[in-house]
Amino acid sequence: MGFQDGMRQMLLRVAAGEVEPKEWETWWNSNKAVLEESLSRGDRGRMMPALWSANYYWMAKTQSGVAYYFHSQGRPVKTSGYYEEKAKEEEFRNRQKAMEAYHRKTASARRFWEEYLEKHTAETITFDWKTLLGTPPGQKPPKAFSYKNARTTEQWKECGEELKLRLKENLQAKIAPVAKAYGMKKAGPKTFVREKNGLVSRIQFIGYFRGGGYEAMTCYLCPIYAIQYGILSLPGDVSQGEYFQKMLNGWGVIEYGMEAVDAAMVEGINRKFDDILTFLADGVLPEWQKIDSLETYFAKERRDYLEATQKGPNDPRTGRPMWNLDAEGKPDPWRADDYLFGVWDLLNGKGTEGYARLEECVRHNSDYMENRLKEFPKACNDPRDAMAVMYRNAQLFLETKEIPDAQKRQDAIRGIYEEVCRFMRYYHGLAKKTERT
Repeated sequence: MGFQDGMRQMLLRVAAGEVEPKEWETWWNSNKAVLEESLSRGDRGRMMPALWSANYYWMAKTQSGVAYYFHSQGRPVKTSGYYEEKAKEEEFRNRQKAMEAYHRKTASARRFWEEYLEKHTAETITFDWKTLLGTPPGQKPPKAFSYKNARTTEQWKECGEELKLRLKENLQAKIAPVAKAYGMKKAGPKTFVREKNGLVSRIQFIGYFRGGGYEAMTCYLCPIYAIQYGILSLPGDVSQGEYFQKMLNGWGVIEYGMEAVDAAMVEGINRKFDDILTFLADGVLPEWQKIDSLETYFAKERRDYLEATQKGPNDPRTGRPMWNLDAEGKPDPWRADDYLFGVWDLLNGKGTEGYARLEECVRHNSDYMENRLKEFPKACNDPRDAMAVMYRNAQLFLETKEIPDAQKRQDAIRGIYEEVCRFMRYYHGLAKKTERT
């Protein structure tokens, strides 16, 4: 058998999924010189990319290159799904190993945090959220459409209305019950909030700006006096880990209202809300429940644990971190953390540290706020302008620095704290509109 016949047989075996990565690598390296003469540069690059290594992910790329080779010669071949399936299994195993190494690396910080929690036990919530997965009870049958993509104004309207109906069904059947179980109340048709011991937790679905479904979901836990931007959030493996990535993948099914919301799309919407429910009920909400006071929120053990989890393990396929929340020592662009910690320092009698932080927050944002307030004089009272609200709050606390008497100064700080919290309850959706001067 000549080389051309042997090469063709090898390529057909690859198409059929009968060649293991090591065998392919050995065969290719053994015949590299003659392959350069037999295949075009493009075919060689598609069958053996520069970064190729002996695993099933790259073997699937090789198979794709082989299929292209036969197709370009007018002899298309059917390919096996063997490599893709094995690649998925391989990636799953490798990701598991990477996460195991990550948990070992963060074990020390996690242990100190868990020991802290043992001494500061919070109320435990028991709720069988898994019963909410699947098709919402009483869901209306899918609507039959005579088209796939909306073309006319009427079709857009019809698709949008049907999409909103399916979102509402899932929101009420899946998200509302688990939010209620954790003590959250509705602050609007798609917003849930809770106040407890000086802390606020909030889940909100953001409407797509062109109409249709939900562009995103925001969720945060913070002191009532603070805004939602700050470093004391969630461990990286909760906020950016597997559940988050799965939830984010294919989000468009609940975002756009430009396709017929037929049976297949309704099923996709149901599955996407399953992902959202899992992310919240098996990750976010239990993590929030551990934090039942401002002292726990600011605990050094928690801060150390969050810092340890900021950077995820390297993705075995891309070599890049699975997530990376590490600012690498750079201050946040709004100086929201200076405001967050500055107020906490003042409340705990650490005036020097607190005022220094608040001065940095106000100084950093002063130029922006000067121009902002010229254009929008009431921006500091608008919940849609978080930066302006934070800036005004920081100013109020900073003004107490001028009070010479220590006791009167501390009383003034408590008074400002109560006043700020009163307005911030409106900001977070815990109370109706509140005016302030």
